[in-house]
Amino acid sequence: MRSIRISDEVWDAIAAKGRFGETEDDVLRRVFGVNDEGLPTTATRSVAVAIPLAQRLSPRHANIRMHAGVHSDQLLVSFESGIRKAFPLPKKADVEAIRRVRTEAVQFASSNGASPGQQDAVKKALTQAGYHIRGSRG
Repeated sequence: MRSIRISDEVWDAIAAKGRFGETEDDVLRRVFGVNDEGLPTTATRSVAVAIPLAQRLSPRHANIRMHAGVHSDQLLVSFESGIRKAFPLPKKADVEAIRRVRTEAVQFASSNGASPGQQDAVKKALTQAGYHIRGSRG
């Protein structure tokens, strides 16, 4: 068996294709059409690589509680451990400034152990409060 390093985006894509009870190897075998004998089930050759659970780049599920919300023109991100940070928000028309705040807040959440779903919750808190990065709802 071989091990590989993959980006968070690739890991999330594998997880999104997975079905209940499947390992990463199962998902890749299905996606690439490789049967149990290691042979392609289609005419093209594919490579399947097992990704050990211990090498996950980010947790799939939240291990700690996190809250993200907009209050008094600030985005507040806080964890049950007491770690928290407030991000001052720009005017809703300043798309580039909103993008910077969103990036910084997601990085803060990630660096404190937020799951991909919790990182999405940070983004959702902004959009629910009317802070969109695509300008006028486009």
